[in-house]
Amino acid sequence: MVELYPEFYNDVFGPLMQPGSSSHMAAPCRAGFLCNSLLGEDVAGILVEMDQEGSFTGTFGQMNEDLGMLNGAMGRMPDDAGFFSIKPYLREQGIPFRFDFCSMKESPHINALKFTLTGVSGKTATLVANSTGGGMIETVYVNGYAFSGKGDTYVLCVFDPEQSLNEREVQDLVARRQTVMEQGSGQGRQGGVMHWFKLDGPPNGELSAALTELSWAVMKPVLPVPTTTAKRPQLFDTMAAWRQLASEQGKSLPDVAIDYEVAASGWSREQVVSYMRDVLKPAMHRRTHALYEEPVTPLCTPFTELHYQKWDSSMSTLPLDLGVISKSIRYVMAGQPPVPGVLNVPGPMGTGGGFLYGAVSAVQEELGLSEDDVLRGLFVGAGVGAICYTRTSPTGEVIGCTGECGCCAAMTAAAITEMLHGTPEQVEAAASFALQSAVGWPCDPIPGGKDMPCMARVLFIASMSIVFSQWALAGQDPVLPFHEVVDVADKIGRGLSGDLLCTARGGHCDTPTARCVTARFRAWHHQQ
Repeated sequence: MVELYPEFYNDVFGPLMQPGSSSHMAAPCRAGFLCNSLLGEDVAGILVEMDQEGSFTGTFGQMNEDLGMLNGAMGRMPDDAGFFSIKPYLREQGIPFRFDFCSMKESPHINALKFTLTGVSGKTATLVANSTGGGMIETVYVNGYAFSGKGDTYVLCVFDPEQSLNEREVQDLVARRQTVMEQGSGQGRQGGVMHWFKLDGPPNGELSAALTELSWAVMKPVLPVPTTTAKRPQLFDTMAAWRQLASEQGKSLPDVAIDYEVAASGWSREQVVSYMRDVLKPAMHRRTHALYEEPVTPLCTPFTELHYQKWDSSMSTLPLDLGVISKSIRYVMAGQPPVPGVLNVPGPMGTGGGFLYGAVSAVQEELGLSEDDVLRGLFVGAGVGAICYTRTSPTGEVIGCTGECGCCAAMTAAAITEMLHGTPEQVEAAASFALQSAVGWPCDPIPGGKDMPCMARVLFIASMSIVFSQWALAGQDPVLPFHEVVDVADKIGRGLSGDLLCTARGGHCDTPTARCVTARFRAWHHQQ
């Protein structure tokens, strides 16, 4: 069995996706993709069920949840070029789709959903999954059989509704023909059993031929870094351990962070660096700079606001000179409006690595730093993010906006401090300051509320990350090591009521004005 733990390109930075929410759009898309791969034929009908008290119900439509679900059901990933045209496409093809808000029995998770796909032959496939934050998913049931997986491997499912198969014989049949990393079985809700195998790749020809007489299907991986037998144990889960490794080995924090990802991914060092340098960094830059550098047009509705335009126009009239903070806000705001075709890189929230890149880019420009300086900062930010993902679930549906804005601020403050050649202790201090100040924040986006209060908190990342970096470089003691602050954030966040966890029921959403705005938005979305 290969032990899973958070890594940079599956958990911290990503997925590459069209504009929308990673937990509310990309994760449902990935779940739908898994169900599509189970079906194994063209889709003739789509049903998506969500709990009426869950998070998807409260925000439905605001974060492109529906588009993510439909694209995934059709076998498309979150970065598909035709993402925003999925509804017209389905109508043109005569493929009916329906969203039901009901009482979910299969999973109590606040972000649970169930896909039922009907194929052209009349065959059906079902999949129940939970969105666990940052685009990550946890599969709960496959065709009614219990299963736990993250979409990180090829999963061979052998169905035995009558329990007529010998489990040992099925296991031997598979193991003799292909490398199996993990195997097990799951009971069916209506009886029977499913034997499952996490493979090192798609079933080879010999294995496929041997399965001819059995009922089987394969779920393809949805994560960019599939789990392989090359995965090694996690190098660190605290900044203290990270700093100790760097000291003992005579390496920098970024170098040890790269070692972490080499161990996690099984990739070579050059592959790890190349993916950050040549794939993610350009995508982050484009997302936070495209509106200034390209002839692109953001999507607008009666309920959105182009904040970056107002900020730019105010800079010539407002009396305060905010310097690098003003530029950071400029780029972060430019990464806010959705621009079809300009991909998001959540980290764990928002765009440009969770808006991290907007602040990093501003610091680079103001101080004339190199591309290598930025790369060092990104790897340190990724390492901080991996610690967050290890010790908590940095998503609004689990620990509130602390898990998104707070963790992003910690990643950003640490990245900037590394870029400015702070000591490892100062890097940790900057991360600790940032997260300490965000503990206890609810996640309460107002549907149709012009990105509030989210945008106000995003400005916290853009400005205070720079301030906290400067404070750390000045030698201020944060008192608490970063991992202890993450643990506090987790404990307090999990104590918040469900109304404060991205359900659009509590916090700022539970005001007279917000309720009116939400009602208008939902009426408008229904008409669309």
